[in-house]
Amino acid sequence: MPTVEIFERQSTLLTLELRLLTVIILLYGISCITHILQIIVSMFRRHFIVGNIATYLLYAAVVAHTALIIIRGIAEGKPPFQSKYECLSWFAWTNVLTYIYVQRKWPRVHFPGIFVSMLSIAALFIATNKYDPVVTPVSPALQSKWYEWHVIIAFLSYAVFVVSCSMELAYLFIRLFNVIENSIIVAINKGFDMQIRKKDYLDYGLSEEALKPFRQMSFKLVIAGFPLLTFGIVSGAAWANDAWGRYWSWDPFEILSLITWTAFAMYLHAMALPSWRKIGGSVFNVLGFFCMLLTFMGSGWLTRMFGLYSMHAY
Repeated sequence: MPTVEIFERQSTLLTLELRLLTVIILLYGISCITHILQIIVSMFRRHFIVGNIATYLLYAAVVAHTALIIIRGIAEGKPPFQSKYECLSWFAWTNVLTYIYVQRKWPRVHFPGIFVSMLSIAALFIATNKYDPVVTPVSPALQSKWYEWHVIIAFLSYAVFVVSCSMELAYLFIRLFNVIENSIIVAINKGFDMQIRKKDYLDYGLSEEALKPFRQMSFKLVIAGFPLLTFGIVSGAAWANDAWGRYWSWDPFEILSLITWTAFAMYLHAMALPSWRKIGGSVFNVLGFFCMLLTFMGSGWLTRMFGLYSMHAY
């Protein structure tokens, strides 16, 4: 195929991709707002129509995002996670896809959808504003049989951790909102000598009996994600040996990956101890999530800030 025709074809695909990406970000944004509206509605009435609309918007966004990834793969002729731009898009897609799969068991719980959609919007916003979407030749460091396995497994573990943390935060917020509301009712009764009935539990689509199994699902997700992360680190070491001739070099990215692995190991340990499970479990789940986020999205920023060299800055 002549060079001009190749250029025109790639230019057309890139234009289509960027337009589709705008639609996807818009869908994620509207879905996020609609999820928040459902929480507000739930404070007053037990209606979930708004939340159902939010879920359908996520479905539409995932379908469009899947089409975008296919277009990108066609344009590149390889799995579309070779550059930081593509990795951020892949990260957002796997997060929402995993959440939709898990959310089917609790279709009326919409707190986690807020966090997942916000994170996906942030990832796509950074991708479009900081990185070049133009398809470029694959870096020599990425030309390894281990690279694709490493990325797929690592991002799957990231997505599982994102959904787990979102459910953990939802659990904490539901508990907190119930405490706040009942405290307000008690204060009003005392201050104005009224007899507003104190609510034992404010339902946000999750009955009090279902709250424990809901949190248990967050734990099960980490159990599934932890071996995936372990394999991601091991496959990353094998890839590093192919690319640079050594399995481990104490690169900033490698150190952060090890810290993330340790944080989730501490979470699993905390959940095995009844005395640590209630508070320690939540702390280590959220800590592991932030370590994971720092590993993926903040390692480049840290290396630039402290003037460190990183072999992962490709």
